[in-house]
Amino acid sequence: MYFLNPRLAADIFDGEYIIANLDTGLYYSIQGLAVSMVNALPFDDEKEVIMDLATAFPEHTAIIENELNIIFSELQNESIIKLNAMPADAKSKLLLPEKYVISHFNRYADMQDLLMLDPIHDVDEEGWTVQNDQK
Repeated sequence: MYFLNPRLAADIFDGEYIIANLDTGLYYSIQGLAVSMVNALPFDDEKEVIMDLATAFPEHTAIIENELNIIFSELQNESIIKLNAMPADAKSKLLLPEKYVISHFNRYADMQDLLMLDPIHDVDEEGWTVQNDQK
């Protein structure tokens, strides 16, 4: 069963899936039809989900299959999507958008230092973030 890595912070904003990995400081943007694919997690068979999305827009079937397969591979490579051998108790329902929008997957490292700050553990008595410059 494929599922969204629970160690990530993820939500949809204005139709765009934003995912932050607070362990690595990387964050990701998923746009277009790929949002529906990620939103359908957990699921057993990515090929079935991709085919369902592709056949919903028959005039773009080949393009959709190609872009979603590439994005699914990227999601696995970045450990955004994990595979669990045990079946999940519940599956999500695939929600189809009204129109086809090209999918994009973007990876960002520009805020890596900021996202990796741990304000819970790196605070002095007065509440300010402590910068440990000892090397």
